[in-house]
Amino acid sequence: MKFFNIDCHISVIRDVKDIFSELGHQVDSWCISGHNWVMNNPSPKVDIISSENWHSINDDMCERFYQRYKQELSEYDGFIVTYPPVFVKLFEKFSKPIIMYVPIRYEVPYTNKPIEWEKFNNFLRNGIDSKLIIPVANSIYEKKYSEYFLKRDFHYIPNICEYTKNNWQPKNDMYLYFSKFQLKTNSSNLYDKRLLGRYNWSTLAKFKGIVNIPYNCSTMSIFEHYTANIPMFFPTPQFLLELYQQYPKDGILSEISWNQVLNLPPGSYISADKDDPNLYNNIDVIKKWIMHSDFYNTETLPHIQYFGSFDEMEHILNVSDVQSISANMRKQNILKRQKVYEAWNNIIKAYY
Repeated sequence: MKFFNIDCHISVIRDVKDIFSELGHQVDSWCISGHNWVMNNPSPKVDIISSENWHSINDDMCERFYQRYKQELSEYDGFIVTYPPVFVKLFEKFSKPIIMYVPIRYEVPYTNKPIEWEKFNNFLRNGIDSKLIIPVANSIYEKKYSEYFLKRDFHYIPNICEYTKNNWQPKNDMYLYFSKFQLKTNSSNLYDKRLLGRYNWSTLAKFKGIVNIPYNCSTMSIFEHYTANIPMFFPTPQFLLELYQQYPKDGILSEISWNQVLNLPPGSYISADKDDPNLYNNIDVIKKWIMHSDFYNTETLPHIQYFGSFDEMEHILNVSDVQSISANMRKQNILKRQKVYEAWNNIIKAYY
């Protein structure tokens, strides 16, 4: 089968392309991201929609896109949308199934536009109910977040990210500190990622492991590092919340809500209840929602190590058997890969 995609994110669709290709399907993608150089991809010339104007997507733009490309894209069996999810609107009139694979809060660019957001919700509900839109999330957080607002079930399929072709081969005795948060403690064990400049994936695999204080609940780098069998270290939920409260604007969970990213007040602009995930100033709400984060998903990504303080981090880094951790991750990656391929194959069979 042949699928078509337009994307503003280089990684998610590349992962899907690799998987679908191995399953015997073709995925053609026009990626309008400014990061195409990372994958050595050309930057295509696309009419109507661009990386500069997509935030203003509306019905007129979608109609003009359809009229411009209806003949060229009519040969495809279906469409795939990752980031932004709102691109599902570009393909509505083709009347073929659209896989909406959500990698981050689905509502952008309507976060602070309640009328448009509600309209988009209704569009998605109608599409899901009619099986025109196939709802998939790459993390439990995105699954729960999307279901919270849309009241529709989403499939969960994590990314694999074998495109890095990377495998853990430590060459030095230091751990890479991989975070936007400037560490408030000196550590002879850590080397700050910011000192690397522009780096290759293989550079990361030369470190003893990766210490991460996350800025979001799910990132592609987490999948990339896990698939490369690189030992990974994260703060416990309690310690992460302590850091979030202590350093609220220093890169710790700073992108768990578009409201934060856009400097908007906490709370969704459409109706929500006391568990509204966009109440980023409510520590009880954040505590509940971060448990859906990839780095706390011990079923899909087990063998991640956790520290409850910076002192404990130092101790764990000194005593961890990284060879054993990596070996266990390698075994899990074999199982995870089988499940991911089976899940995508089941979706294709069910909807096409």
